[in-house]
Amino acid sequence: MEDFTLESRVFGSHTITLGAIVSSLDSICVPLSREMKTWSTSAPATSDPPPRIRTPHRSIITFACQSAQLYATCDWSGLVAVYDKTWQLKYTFPAPNPPCAAVKFLTPSHLVVLSRGTCNFSPGSVVVVGVGEGGVTGVSEELRDAVWQVACHRGRLYVWKWVEPQFSLLRYNEKMELEDKFEVLTEKSAAIGHAINEKYIVLAFQSRDLMLLGTQTMRQIPSDHLKGVSKSPIWAIQFVSPENILLQRSCEKYVILDVRNGSTLRTFEGPGSFCCFMELVGNMLWIGTVDGVFRVEFEEEALKGLETGSGVNDLSEIHAAPALETKLTPFLFHEISCCGLCVCDTSVISGDLAGNVLIWDTSSSSNPVDRVKIDDSIRCLAAVRPAEDSLVVFIGTLSGCLLQWGPESGVPDLVVHHEDTITCIRTTSDRLCFGLVTGAIEMYDITLCGSSAILSHLFSLKIHHPSVEPCDLRFGSLGIKAEVWSLVFSPCATQIATCSEDQTVKITDLESQTTVSEFRDHALAVTSLAWIRHAGLSLVVSCSDDNTIVIRETETRTKLSVLSLPEGVIGFCTLTYLGVIIRPATSPGEVTVVTIPDNTTDNTPENTTDNTTDNTILSSTLATEVFSSCAGQVLVVCGTENGYLITRDLVSGRVLYQERLHHGSVEGLMVDETGRLVTCASDCCVQVHDILF
Repeated sequence: MEDFTLESRVFGSHTITLGAIVSSLDSICVPLSREMKTWSTSAPATSDPPPRIRTPHRSIITFACQSAQLYATCDWSGLVAVYDKTWQLKYTFPAPNPPCAAVKFLTPSHLVVLSRGTCNFSPGSVVVVGVGEGGVTGVSEELRDAVWQVACHRGRLYVWKWVEPQFSLLRYNEKMELEDKFEVLTEKSAAIGHAINEKYIVLAFQSRDLMLLGTQTMRQIPSDHLKGVSKSPIWAIQFVSPENILLQRSCEKYVILDVRNGSTLRTFEGPGSFCCFMELVGNMLWIGTVDGVFRVEFEEEALKGLETGSGVNDLSEIHAAPALETKLTPFLFHEISCCGLCVCDTSVISGDLAGNVLIWDTSSSSNPVDRVKIDDSIRCLAAVRPAEDSLVVFIGTLSGCLLQWGPESGVPDLVVHHEDTITCIRTTSDRLCFGLVTGAIEMYDITLCGSSAILSHLFSLKIHHPSVEPCDLRFGSLGIKAEVWSLVFSPCATQIATCSEDQTVKITDLESQTTVSEFRDHALAVTSLAWIRHAGLSLVVSCSDDNTIVIRETETRTKLSVLSLPEGVIGFCTLTYLGVIIRPATSPGEVTVVTIPDNTTDNTPENTTDNTTDNTILSSTLATEVFSSCAGQVLVVCGTENGYLITRDLVSGRVLYQERLHHGSVEGLMVDETGRLVTCASDCCVQVHDILF
């Protein structure tokens, strides 16, 4: 294959992660994206969505602002982009040692880049990059050794490090010369939130305590009154006046505190989810949360004249502080981690752990065409279309409920309630099957009637069992449960393949309800399956937590190929979901039917048969001959726990496409009959990819 690209569209809300703004593909949430939610203390925000801003990124993870005159963004690949005050792109440059965790303006002509090197929750290194109209003018030497976070104020760089039990805060000038430092022994772990102004430095620790330092002296100021000021860890702090800071005290409650005595001066209701980013520009406060980007507009006089003495110190009396009135213009899609995905014609159905189920029409709109919310967390979805203008959605939940929802009917109906989580659902034209965390499946008959579907229970079957042998317990629940993580019907719908935490793939005959094949190809939990018939071959493809993909021919039980995780995937990950795409032959004609020859075992040491029955491994040379004689090409697409999509040619194993398209774990991946690829992830985004060969 010579050319392979993805043409992508994004649905769902954009997200924030720990101190950095995140969005997907070619748009950003700040400050003009339509995914923005707006609070205003004066007038409602306009209902017309502003234009989207084009960026060179696939997935933005960090954002910086310089006096509302310059903006900078960075993605996981380390590409830094700088914009003017109208968000027109000025230039881009690659950052060293990606992934990047933070970009800050030291001066209008100097950017500070914090790189993690391995993952977003490990110590990293810092460089100062000189920038001008033409781009990069110079790069400083790296500051290494356990750098956790950086901040900039008045041309000074503040770097904090934590090597248990010592916390250090260091101040550098723009030439990266050390000016001063503060060190203290602490059991509070690394500081995670910070705010700096002319007078104070405020640091927030995971213990929910604040530490107060003098900006000029770099010495600690007694601040016992700032202990336990929040009910949750504080990742974001913002000065709103010389002595007053804004932080999130509880789920929806934002408070303004006087740092001199800890009293609460003002409160307001803000985004009802975890806040990890705040930046005040004039009277406009940008708040980043795990649910998206929010804007709070204060009246010109709202933050002036804040007086100490009018506040309270007791958390239980927070309501006594004067409130700032706000008005919400909602624009909410998914709320907490997408989990559950299915495709039915042009309809994409997605769910999340907050209980939302959304239906998208990919042919006409980037907004959901229908939605419902239940009092449970969505785990998996499936759908059938009884008539051209009707849709029935089956919902599996973490609490074990199977629900049936027709958008015309409004409220989902309960079909059955199990005591255990429903992990996966698949349907055919007349069957529905779902898997459970117990290793069992439940099979139902589907009767389509008008615009609805009637389910009749056929049988229950325990297929997977907890391990009784010594096993690798680094992942999952081996020895306790044997969760069915994925299941798929055979192309002729007479058999079903299941994969499990017990590290096996099993094929079960539906008529006899017996296991006819068992494959032990993986060293850890098997997470996803696909089953296709191509050129006369019946192929089952599986992926696993051990980061391998295995292709089996089911009729001869021959292992055709094993693919490992390719190089270039940054950070720890496992393979979560997969799909198979068949590229048609380049020239029309009859499909070649392939027969796997006898005596296929390669007796070389690295390719000898393993210790499981029916695990003959086809030699790599012969496997290539078998695949190459197929009409067209077979591609496998995998999603990873850290947001990558990886597409490989099963003939050569060659990586055709590899890019981080989600900022979060891929929690659903579907390939429809046209080869269109749909994914969802814990970043609350649903992406539709038209594959261009």
